[in-house]
Amino acid sequence: MAARVRWSVDLMNYRVAQAVLFTLTLFATATTNAQSSTSTKDQVRLLFTGDILLSRGVQRELQHRRRSPWIACQRLFHDVDWVGGNFEGAIGPAAQCVASAGPCFAARESDVELLKSAGFRALTTENNHAGDLGSTGRKQTRQAFQHAGLLAVDFENSPQFIELAKFEIALVAITTIPAADGRVQEVPSEVVLEKLRLARLRANIVVVSIHWGNELVPWPSSTQRKQAAWLVEHGADLVLGHHPHVLQRPECIAGSPVFFSLGNHVFDQANPRTKEGLIADCRLNQGRLHCQGIRTQTGPGTSVPRVLSPGRDPTPDLAGCAPKIKERSDN
Repeated sequence: MAARVRWSVDLMNYRVAQAVLFTLTLFATATTNAQSSTSTKDQVRLLFTGDILLSRGVQRELQHRRRSPWIACQRLFHDVDWVGGNFEGAIGPAAQCVASAGPCFAARESDVELLKSAGFRALTTENNHAGDLGSTGRKQTRQAFQHAGLLAVDFENSPQFIELAKFEIALVAITTIPAADGRVQEVPSEVVLEKLRLARLRANIVVVSIHWGNELVPWPSSTQRKQAAWLVEHGADLVLGHHPHVLQRPECIAGSPVFFSLGNHVFDQANPRTKEGLIADCRLNQGRLHCQGIRTQTGPGTSVPRVLSPGRDPTPDLAGCAPKIKERSDN
C-alpha cells in the first residue's frame, strides 16, 4: 500500500524522555520512504467501521470456528489506504471487571492480532465499555494495541494525526455515554473545543468519532443533531457515530458528512436490525472529502459480516456533501 502512516502523540502530552536518538532514526527512515512512495499520490481512501466486539459471543465463535471475523472483508480492507473502527470493551481478564460494568466486555490480548491482520490501522477506544476493566484495563488496551502495531485513540490522547500521502488527518474520539469507570465527555464543552482547535491547527481534515444516541433507535435524537451541528461548526469535517447498534441514516450537516450511527460491524446481538452495518467509505480527492456508505450484513447465528454487492445507495443524502480539504497552518 502506497500510503505510509505516521502516528503522532497528543501535542499536550509529548514525552521528551523517550529514547530520542532511536526515535529520530526511525522517523527519518519512515519519512524518506513515505516521500518516495506517496509524493505523487493525489487521492487516498479511508474506511471507518461500526462497533467491534471481541468478547462474549464473538469470543466463543472465534474459539469454535478458529477463523477471522473479517474473512469476507479482507480484500476490501487491503485495497484501501487506511481502515479504522470502534472497539467496544477492554483488553484483560474478566476478573478485572468493575462492579458497575454490566455487561462487561473483557477481551483477550491474543485476539487483537486479528484486527491487525484484517487491515485495521487504528481503533477508537472511547465509549461506554472502554472502562469496563477500570483504568488498568484502559492501559492494557493501549499496550495490547501498540504491541500489535495498532493505534488506540481515546479522548485523552486525541487528537491523533495520521499522515497519508500529502494529507494529514486528525482523529478525535469522544463519548457522551458514561463508561463503567465514570469517564464521559460533554458536547459542547471547552475541553472538546480545545481538542478540535488542536486538530484544526495541524490537519487538512478533522474526523470525530463519537459515542452517542440511544441504543436500538434507528433515527438520531434532537441532542445528536445539535451536537453534530456544534462539532461541524467548530472544525469537524467528518463525524462518525456509534452506540445505537443499529443504522441511523447519514446526513449532510452544514456541508459535512455526519454518520449518526454506523451500526454494528462485528457484534453478537441477535436483533435483525443489529445485523446491518455501514462502512463509511471516504476519499480525499481533488481538494474535497467525498464519503459514501458500503453496506454489510451479518447472518443469523454468527458475528461474521459480509460486504453486500453495490445496490441502492444507502447514503443518498451525502451526494454533493464534500467539504473542502483545508490548508494546514504549517503550510
